Amino acid sequence: MYTAPLSPYCIAILDDHPSIRTALRFTLQSERDMQLVGEYGRREEMLTALESVTVDVLVLDYLLADDEIDGLQMVRHLLTRHDKLKILVSTSLESVAVVQLLLKAGVRGFIGKSKEQSELLQAIRRVAQGERYLSEDMRDALEKAHSDDRHKPDEPLTPGSGEALLTMMRDLSPREEEVLRCYLDGLSVTEIAVKFARSRKTVSGQKQAALRKLGLRSDIELFKYKDYFTNKA
Repeated sequence: MYTAPLSPYCIAILDDHPSIRTALRFTLQSERDMQLVGEYGRREEMLTALESVTVDVLVLDYLLADDEIDGLQMVRHLLTRHDKLKILVSTSLESVAVVQLLLKAGVRGFIGKSKEQSELLQAIRRVAQGERYLSEDMRDALEKAHSDDRHKPDEPLTPGSGEALLTMMRDLSPREEEVLRCYLDGLSVTEIAVKFARSRKTVSGQKQAALRKLGLRSDIELFKYKDYFTNKA
């Protein structure tokens, strides 16, 4: 049974979509056990606020604006500076590969933006209480991924769109391919730029050029084919 805290949980939001922030603000206003203490569209605002504001749960979007660092790098940076902060990632990028990386980095929960507001509130409460939260379908997907890793490590690729992707990968330049591989391994664009001594703008351009050559429109689609890149290596 859920027991309400003696004082409301302090919640902060980082999301670059104003409509998302507004919707969550209105939702939290009706919850007696939660108080919105900050809503931010850019990381600089949030990082400054965290120096003086107590936050029990940070609801963090994974996919921020193009000029922001990605969610995984953000999580690492935040937990380095605020190791007690509880982070709940809420994003449209509902990828098993991304969730695995985020959990390893230290997030307490993950919920896709396709879920109802009632489930988001449940997730916030669970994370605030120190528990880990994953939606039921994501738990099932993670269990399946772990099972596949244990029992089918050498399973051949099956014909289909993934095979077409492998063919199109031949059009990638060596630098474009290494950028995608590093990105799929969890490195941010900034980290890849440092690793290869290139500018962030150059690496970002190589990543976008690679996506165009592969006929992919977003990071969401890229992560769907992560296994094909892994098997090609």
